[in-house]
Amino acid sequence: FIGNASHELQTPLAILGTRIEWMIDNTTLTEEQFAELSKMRQSLHRMNRLNRTLLLLSKIENNQFPDRADIDLVEIINSEIGIYSEIYGDSGIRCNTEMPQHFVVNMNESLATTMITNLIKNAFLHTGENGTVDISIRKRQLVIANNGSEALDSTRLFDRFYTSGKKGSTGLGLALVKSIANSYNFEIEYSFKGNRHCFIVKF
Repeated sequence: FIGNASHELQTPLAILGTRIEWMIDNTTLTEEQFAELSKMRQSLHRMNRLNRTLLLLSKIENNQFPDRADIDLVEIINSEIGIYSEIYGDSGIRCNTEMPQHFVVNMNESLATTMITNLIKNAFLHTGENGTVDISIRKRQLVIANNGSEALDSTRLFDRFYTSGKKGSTGLGLALVKSIANSYNFEIEYSFKGNRHCFIVKF
């Protein structure tokens, strides 16, 4: 899905998606046919998401995000907490924060948002019902910790397509985080202690 191949796929994928939507909205379907088309639509959405993410990875690795600005990560974090707290509201997950009023980093705004979004999404995704997500910023380090039952594979954690089996995961979120961190010479670490996953980004 990288390079020219991605452009070749965009039009066929878009056409296929349009046809599926048309069939669902404009034809009389049996329950079995509707279920099958719905599965096809879900698979298509996943392919589109994979395609977009792989394109983004390729652009990051080729330094195609030269624009930089002073970005307040606290503002982005609070926004993402609101989004994922709502999405996972039925799970009873609580999010605790310990952050300064502002924490400014000089980087591309789009990449800053992508990095924070994927770290917070990952924390909520891997937290069980009634668990907690803790986010703190101290000494120019962002720490995101959450409940877990067993450690992730630290040797493969940031590899593309590595997943722990969680439904809805593409296996690219943490690969994106690592790629962004590398492009700015940030350090990122993972540990598992006391039944808690912990990610640390050192700026």
